[in-house]
Amino acid sequence: MNTKDEQRVKLDEILKSLFAVSKKVLITMMNSLFKENFDVKMAEITFENNEFVSDDYDIIRGDLFLKISKGNKPYHYHIELQTKNDSTMVIRMFEYGFKKAKELAKNYGNVGETVIYIPKQLVIFVEQNRNIKDELKMKLIFPDGQEIKYTVPTMKYWEYSDIDIMQDKMYPLLPLQVFKLRYKMEQVKNKHGEGSFELKETIMEAKKISEVISKEGSQLFNSGEIDGDDLHRILLAVANLFEYLNTKYGEDVKLNEEVRSMTKTLYDPAVEQRGIEKGIEKGREEGMEKGIEKLILKQYSKGLSIEYIAEINDLDVEYVKAVVKNNIQ
Repeated sequence: MNTKDEQRVKLDEILKSLFAVSKKVLITMMNSLFKENFDVKMAEITFENNEFVSDDYDIIRGDLFLKISKGNKPYHYHIELQTKNDSTMVIRMFEYGFKKAKELAKNYGNVGETVIYIPKQLVIFVEQNRNIKDELKMKLIFPDGQEIKYTVPTMKYWEYSDIDIMQDKMYPLLPLQVFKLRYKMEQVKNKHGEGSFELKETIMEAKKISEVISKEGSQLFNSGEIDGDDLHRILLAVANLFEYLNTKYGEDVKLNEEVRSMTKTLYDPAVEQRGIEKGIEKGREEGMEKGIEKLILKQYSKGLSIEYIAEINDLDVEYVKAVVKNNIQ
C-alpha cells in the first residue's frame, strides 16, 4: 500500500469514528439529519452490518447503517460521508440500499408477496462542489415501461458553520469543520505552490479552527450535552484531521504536537472536574441518606412507631423498617 492509499484509509477511519459516540448524542444527531423525533430515553439504536458481496464477489463497505427501534418497530438508516462527488454515487447508494433491503426482506401475507424496505439514506458531502445538488437522482426503467424515480437527499456540509452544527445538535460532525479547509488548501497550493506563505497561512487557519472546535467540545461536555467518551472522540478526530491536512500540505511536525497537546490539555482537566463534581454529588446524596437514617433512629428511640415515622417524614414504611432493623440489634 502506497502513502496515498494509507492516507485515504486513515481518513476514512477518522470520518467513520465520528459516529462511534454515545446513544444520546447519536440519536440526537439522527433526529436532526433525518428530521425525526425519537425520544432518546425510549429509543434503542444499534449498528448494523455494512459489508456486502458485490456482483464480482468483492466485499463492498458502506459507511454507516443504523437501526433505531421505537417500541417494537425498527427504522433503518444509511449514511455515507463523501469528500468528493462523481456520477456513480447515486448508483452506489442504490446498490447499498438494495443489498441492505434484501438482507432485511420478509415475506408478508398469504399471496407470498415479498416486500423490501430501502433504508432512509443520506449522503454528507464535506467539500465544496457547486455540482452537488440537494438530491442525487436516478430513474429506473423496466422492460414493460414502468418507471421508478430513486432519490437520495444530500447534506452540503461546507455550507454549515460550527455554530450551525451546535444549534442543530449534530455534535459528532463538529471536527469536519477542520477538514473543510482541505478544499481551500488545494486551491492555494495550485495557485501559489507547495511551501508558499499563503499555504502556511491556511495551515495556521486550520490550527485556529482546531482550537475553536476543541473548546466548543469541552463546553458541550461541561454542560452535559456529551459525555467524556464523546469529548475524547471529538478531540481525537480534531487532532487527527489537522495532522492529516498538515502532513499533506504543511509537513510541520511541531504544529501536530501543539494541536495534540492542546486537545489533551482540554480533555484531562474537563474529565477530572466532572469526576470531582460527581464525587461531590454522590457525597451529598450519601450524607443526606445518613441524616435521614439518624432522624429515623432518634424518633424511634423516643417511642414513635415505624408507621408514624414513615407518615410524618413522607417515607416508605419498608424503608423505615430496614433502617431500624439494620441499626438496632
